[in-house]
Amino acid sequence: MVRPLRIEYPGAWYHVACRGNRRARIFGDDKDRLRFLKALRDSVEAFNVEVHCYVLLDNHFHILLRTPEANLGRFMQRFNTAYITYYNLRHHKSGHLYQGRYKAILVEADEYLLELSRYIYLNPVRFRKYRNIPIEEKSKILKAYTWSSFPGLLKIAERDDFICYGGVLAYMGGDNKKGRIRYRDFVLRGLLQKLDNPLEEAKAGAILGSDSFVVWVKEQFLDIKALKNQDYSGLKELKRLIPAEEIAGLVAEEYGIKPGDILRARSKWREARQVLIELSYRLNFRKKSLSELGEELGGISGAALTHTHHRIEKKMEKDKKLSRRVNRIYQEIISQ
Repeated sequence: MVRPLRIEYPGAWYHVACRGNRRARIFGDDKDRLRFLKALRDSVEAFNVEVHCYVLLDNHFHILLRTPEANLGRFMQRFNTAYITYYNLRHHKSGHLYQGRYKAILVEADEYLLELSRYIYLNPVRFRKYRNIPIEEKSKILKAYTWSSFPGLLKIAERDDFICYGGVLAYMGGDNKKGRIRYRDFVLRGLLQKLDNPLEEAKAGAILGSDSFVVWVKEQFLDIKALKNQDYSGLKELKRLIPAEEIAGLVAEEYGIKPGDILRARSKWREARQVLIELSYRLNFRKKSLSELGEELGGISGAALTHTHHRIEKKMEKDKKLSRRVNRIYQEIISQ
């Protein structure tokens, strides 16, 4: 089995999730959920881990956490073992409760913490049965949902003693009445629109952050040469240099044109050309110099390349269709 890439360092933030084996339930009743939270609390205390956000669903869970001591692996081993052992004994089962290894995505907090926490907290009303109910009803469900840390962000009386509520609220002015109201409104506004899953932007299925954050993680904490003969999912994306011609081929196929049409500096296919530059920048930043990348892309300067990158990033923030298109091509490239 391919192993997920794990990156650990002091102060790292992660989104952690486990899903039931074959999508089966991982909680039989509220007693199981309470025991799960006890295992989480005990593990947090034992390993000095900070939990900032959690949601429990019938067949999976989401946790947003920070590890001051770079010990995610040991924490998760203790935590998962404690709950799985209890669950199997109580329900007279054996074998795997979860589907494969736990998923842990390293998160650049300043860029993604708010959006990611909102996405997690909206999970309880994303099921099909809630699709057509009024927004006001969905809002009531979320604010009263017992198996989530969201109610504690709204009312101090609803808080779990082992959750760090101040981390998320710091981005809304602090853990005070105004900050809690701002955060409540921010989350509930998500019910009015279709939000993209921020986790889909994770690089190599392991890092959710800006290009500069990914480069920093690679340079500081990943020895790509030492890992080259090991079978980690997503590692290929982080170490492989991808030629502009290869990227252009997939972009051209997406737009129904020829690769040569967008490899030239002056191209009438403006959006496709911008997408090619964005993907070349995203995939090869710091693997090659900007001047080398610019030369591959028709002889443009490094400054022009960077300018196009920033311009299309802003464009994708407003144009979700374009954003999905770029991410779809990106995923196709790294999967090869």
